[in-house]
Amino acid sequence: MSRTILAGFVCLLALIFLAILERPEKVEDLKEDIITTQNFYEIPPMPAKDHYGFVTEGNELEVEEGVVRRNESLYIILRRHDVDPQMIYNIQQSASGSVNLRRMMPGQSYRIYKDDDGAFAMVWHQSKVNYATINWKDDITVETGNIPITVKEAEVAGVITSSLYETVTGAGVSQRLGVELADVFGWEVDFFALRNGDHFKVIYENLYVNDEYLGIGDIKAAEFQHRGNIHKAYYFDNESRRGFFDENGNSMQKELLKAPFNYSQRISSGFSNSRFHPILNERRPHHGTDYAAPTGTPIISVGEGTVTEAQYRGGNGNIVQIRHNNSYKSAYLHMNRFASGIRPGVKVEQGQVIGYVGQTGLATGPHLCYRLYVNDRPVNSVTVDLPAAESLEEEYHHEYEQVVQHFDDRLANIELVEEIASNR
Repeated sequence: MSRTILAGFVCLLALIFLAILERPEKVEDLKEDIITTQNFYEIPPMPAKDHYGFVTEGNELEVEEGVVRRNESLYIILRRHDVDPQMIYNIQQSASGSVNLRRMMPGQSYRIYKDDDGAFAMVWHQSKVNYATINWKDDITVETGNIPITVKEAEVAGVITSSLYETVTGAGVSQRLGVELADVFGWEVDFFALRNGDHFKVIYENLYVNDEYLGIGDIKAAEFQHRGNIHKAYYFDNESRRGFFDENGNSMQKELLKAPFNYSQRISSGFSNSRFHPILNERRPHHGTDYAAPTGTPIISVGEGTVTEAQYRGGNGNIVQIRHNNSYKSAYLHMNRFASGIRPGVKVEQGQVIGYVGQTGLATGPHLCYRLYVNDRPVNSVTVDLPAAESLEEEYHHEYEQVVQHFDDRLANIELVEEIASNR
């Protein structure tokens, strides 16, 4: 009996051993079956959609593109494509609160989608980037979207021979870059007194939509040499803190702009304690800076603050005074007129238009007399050292140093064309 049991046990072990030897082959066979089954039931690719979410490939859709013409409205456009007037009314009601379909402007583009039943959707481009999609196939849906912007970094350098803006455009770059440079360095560089030979280097962004040039993006880093002094600025943005700072992390923003204009205006008379008055024919203090400019030239506030005076005041003509903080205030004299809404008590932002150049009061020609006061004492706005705004917090210094190092290396490799030519 024991021999029989032993023999059976040996046979069982042999069968188990054989099963183990055969298993890999069967597993491989099973894998091949699975792969074959997957290939046989391969999922077809999803149909391609255009950027606005409509399936145009494989569908018999007709897409018509158009441009809003003068005096055209949503109603006129959709009626031209045989959309029922009641449906147009329902579309306008559905869009209320999300998209203002009554603000179509000449030159804006649109697309009409049609199937066998006629027009059923429209895409209206409010700009090259932003659009609204209207679909009335089943229920009416109105959605907004935007086309992704492609950002490409570029570099440019220039040597000043006449003005910043002429140098920028002469390098084949949009004049807007000159405006942005003036904003970045407006606290450090006197753009009303640039000299031939002053020069700049800039790393900036160009923006594109569908390979079409959109304009200038952010300046990433820049260097400006003015009267032998080199000023550098770097754009820092880590979501918690953003802005332009110098190599030490000090903000490039000051409490006040250097001058009350967006573009260069000629200084016709400077700050003086004894200037010969051209109308009164006597020497008297001139505690301001006169900028000669055409009548109607916009005048901007040099900083945010509150208007404390906006009236006609004798020899000063139409005058606006703005209190910026406990220490600083500014005054703008001889205006032709005030900007809309400028009156005592109104808060204004830095760069906001507050009035327009004129020659009211004692003035021999159109100009602006700009005055700056510190603790109610007049100071020379051209030479005063304006205080810096908030600097970069210490917790960001290590991250910022890496930004500075990266762009410093790139700025150093940008060549000045005229400088190269002069060294040959």
